[in-house]
Amino acid sequence: MGRGRLVLAGAAVSAAGALLATGALLGMLGAQTAPSGAGQSVVTPCAPGGQVAGLSGPQTANAEVVVAVSMANAAQPGRAARIALMAAYTESHLADLGPEPGNDGSLGIFQQRSSEGWGTPAEEEDPADATAMFIARLLAVPGWQALAPWAAAQAVQVSAFANGRNYQENWPISGEILSEVLAEEGAGGCGQGAPGGLAGPASAYGLPSGYEVPAGTPPEHAAAVSYALAQLGKPYVWGAAGPEAFDCSGLTMAAWAAAGVPLDHYTVDQLHEGEQVSPASAVAGDLVLTPGTDPPGPGLPGHVGIYLGYGLVLSALGPEEGVVVQTWAAFVSGGLDAVVDPAPGR
Repeated sequence: MGRGRLVLAGAAVSAAGALLATGALLGMLGAQTAPSGAGQSVVTPCAPGGQVAGLSGPQTANAEVVVAVSMANAAQPGRAARIALMAAYTESHLADLGPEPGNDGSLGIFQQRSSEGWGTPAEEEDPADATAMFIARLLAVPGWQALAPWAAAQAVQVSAFANGRNYQENWPISGEILSEVLAEEGAGGCGQGAPGGLAGPASAYGLPSGYEVPAGTPPEHAAAVSYALAQLGKPYVWGAAGPEAFDCSGLTMAAWAAAGVPLDHYTVDQLHEGEQVSPASAVAGDLVLTPGTDPPGPGLPGHVGIYLGYGLVLSALGPEEGVVVQTWAAFVSGGLDAVVDPAPGR
């Protein structure tokens, strides 16, 4: 089915001039790819810049990377992130260790060894790459979600403690670290949009009374919109992709997955996953990308929502608002990077 023309409010049309003019440059930018030992793609959507009590600056930064990579790439992301934190804290106290006497070539925050197939030394000493490799192996453990967390970590790390009790000792502190990372002031700016401007009553999370998916919306777009509407009122959690909480790109990824169209959990990648269209030609289900409140890079989008038609945009807006519907004018009040159709021609 071809694209219908749903003309937006004048604010949307005037915002067309704000679309990116640096497409050639942006085409060279995307999510990180996983190291050779990981076997999957990895994205680091945002690492907040706060401080975790009891950790040094470098330890905090490494904890943030572990959480960001884990939550962007795993089902049950909170559990995966906590298991990864537990393992890294046990192995290195979240210090990015280089070669040391007596460690048999173990490197980085997870003390991985090239001789055991983890990756190159450079990958093992890069916290994002090391976490990606850990998560890839964790996801390959059958039924890892149902295992005791320390048993899951042991299955990945194969430490000298067959029962994983060395990891179990640090399960409580891993929960404390995860909670503090997610609660950091800086984390609140990861993937947030401009607040305010709910399109309808707060009791309906901004959805105007009587809203229906516009007639003629392509089937895949309608499926994405229907999924997104069912998430209204759920909380915003940085790095989350459902089913109980979402960040902005986690919600758009999940909505389009429900329509059978895969997207990466990263706004910058979603900028390129489909076809950019004129704001005046947007149809329900299209992605609306804005600068957001976090800066992944000059001119790169930091927030994304789903157009609902009728000058309405739904998004996981931020920790205070959760998943809500805003007017187009409010949503793009901080600028407009692009409108993207993830399923062009459908």
